[in-house]
Amino acid sequence: MSLHLLRLLVVVFVVLGVSAPATVRAQDEQGDELDEEFELFEDEQIIYSAAKHEQKISDSPSAITVITAEQIRDSHCNTIACLLRQVPEVEVRRVLPFYHAVGARALAGELSDKALVLVDGREINIELLGLVSWGGMPVHLEEIERIEVIRGPGSALYGANAHSLVVTITTRRAERSGAQVFAGAGEHGWLDVFARADGVWGGWRLSGTVTNKRASKWRLPSEYEGRVTTTRLVLEHQGDDSTTRLDLGYSWDELVVYTSLLPTWWRPLHLGHAMLEHRRGPLQGRVTFNMMRGAMRPGVDLTYQGMKLGSLPDFSYFNPSLDAELQLDWSPFAGNLLVAGANYRWIAMYADNNTPDVEHQHRVGVFLQDEQRLFDRLLLTAGIRLDYNSITPFTVSPRGAVVWHVADNQQLRLAAGQAFRKPSFLNTSFHLTGITPDPAFPEVEQFFRDNIGNRDLGNESITTVEIGYRGGFFGGKLQVEADAFFNMYRDTIAFNTDIVTSSLGLPDLANSTMRFENQGRDVDTLGGSLSLVARPREGLRLFANYTYRYSWYISDPLSAGANEEAGKGDRVSWEPAHLANLGGSWRLENGLATGLSLRYSSARRNNQHQDGELFGPIVYLDNPAQLVVNCWLSWAFELQERGLEVGIRVFDIFNAGFRDLVAVGRPDGYLVGGELLGRRVVFFLRGRL
Repeated sequence: MSLHLLRLLVVVFVVLGVSAPATVRAQDEQGDELDEEFELFEDEQIIYSAAKHEQKISDSPSAITVITAEQIRDSHCNTIACLLRQVPEVEVRRVLPFYHAVGARALAGELSDKALVLVDGREINIELLGLVSWGGMPVHLEEIERIEVIRGPGSALYGANAHSLVVTITTRRAERSGAQVFAGAGEHGWLDVFARADGVWGGWRLSGTVTNKRASKWRLPSEYEGRVTTTRLVLEHQGDDSTTRLDLGYSWDELVVYTSLLPTWWRPLHLGHAMLEHRRGPLQGRVTFNMMRGAMRPGVDLTYQGMKLGSLPDFSYFNPSLDAELQLDWSPFAGNLLVAGANYRWIAMYADNNTPDVEHQHRVGVFLQDEQRLFDRLLLTAGIRLDYNSITPFTVSPRGAVVWHVADNQQLRLAAGQAFRKPSFLNTSFHLTGITPDPAFPEVEQFFRDNIGNRDLGNESITTVEIGYRGGFFGGKLQVEADAFFNMYRDTIAFNTDIVTSSLGLPDLANSTMRFENQGRDVDTLGGSLSLVARPREGLRLFANYTYRYSWYISDPLSAGANEEAGKGDRVSWEPAHLANLGGSWRLENGLATGLSLRYSSARRNNQHQDGELFGPIVYLDNPAQLVVNCWLSWAFELQERGLEVGIRVFDIFNAGFRDLVAVGRPDGYLVGGELLGRRVVFFLRGRL
């Protein structure tokens, strides 16, 4: 799409908006959402995830950011990961059109394995790899009511994997009978279709959704990068003092993902879930069944300096899990609230070409949190969680926080806590069988049986001390938030390679090792952020935030090579020190809306295996600083009592090619690393029936 066409589209939308008669209005539903959101902004938002009960955001014991349905609609983003780029202290690496890595504060990396993501209370982290499939999310942007982002440890409430980021996604409840549709299509094979139908009958609510997405590579549009099809059905009954909810879903995906080893196709991936939830007064319980079945297909052969060592087989697996949770909220006396809960999870992994071919894990956790309000302006929060996991040591996760309302609309927060990440099946138990070795390297099959997974791994841990400020000015129309944190990352899991070569320069696999270990990436991090959000008038929202972080090794990293001056006390060079966002959105009464955002990330160094070979040494490449400019434009109107909105979203307006992860070329021409990203223009239509 040429720049001239983009300019023409902008002119057309502006003319339509300016010339629209006064009788042409934005959708009633959208107008109501704007009014409600503006009222919330003037008063105070209510959150749930920071303390597992409803509270004002000013009482939150954690650094938290809320993304509302209005902000989702009024943005250039087509994915949840894109939205999280605009959150302070959060780093997003878009490696491929359907593969993102998301982390907070430090050590985000390319795996996205230090974040816990919940959709309506259901954990969606993939136990096989320990990561989140951001491209294959089981929920569409159009059905999200709000996203709460906890920046920092959350294991005191949520247990394993709530390491340094917790993202809780709440979908919209059916409020009336009706339907909505969304369709988006654009450059590089992007296609996004969503439909939802709601029915309300007395105390019963029923919602059904269908989503289909696909995308091609930016630079190779003839090759698609992924396809996702998702269906979901939610049935809810609202009683006088109780709510019962049944949530069923299924996804069929084809995606490229990054493991700690090599890029791998999930082709196909079947995901299913069934969740039954019941709430009555202060008691709530939930039972969830999750299922994943698929095949991981490596895209490359095993080579060393261009010599073929063997071929990797498809890795087929079946991964079911069953989770039961119970929570009780109790107020023993005025100003005090106790929140207590417990959960049990059974996880199984069945894989024919792995040793062991069957694995069962059990997780049990109990937590207790006490809140005490003193003198109306002081809120004390203390909590602790105990977790048992059948493959890792017993873990204790404490948390404490003091929130002081120093004045009306002015709060100070001091908090400290610990959290952990449980190693994944890949980390502990992946010992691949079925390798087809080259005749010259018969030992490669035994090498994979003995390596990769490490049963002796312990949990990764993080200890955090942080101080925060939140203030509202001009009647709440300007919100200021500032945070400073000190993190200690310990027992961090790294994939370490020690390939011994013979006198002929060939790999001596009998004396080589390649496995996950709890060493090599332990760091301390000092950082902070400043965030400003302004609403000078209804429909207009401006935002800016800046994050700085400095991480340094507390021991010599095992993965350091000759091209990296990395040792104890040296700065971690593979994460950008500076992250910044600036932008705004404006929705007019006549239905015209527009927005602009800028994202800056400072330079960094990333590492890859030389020539993209699993057995190759680590090499370090520079990633320059990035400035990405995005925009969107839309027009909403009523058409025979039905709402319609048409618009355009543009990612990377100036087509400034960049990589969020460095790439290296293999001798066979295959590129290993992040794709060279560029502009993506997407046209969309949103309708309410």
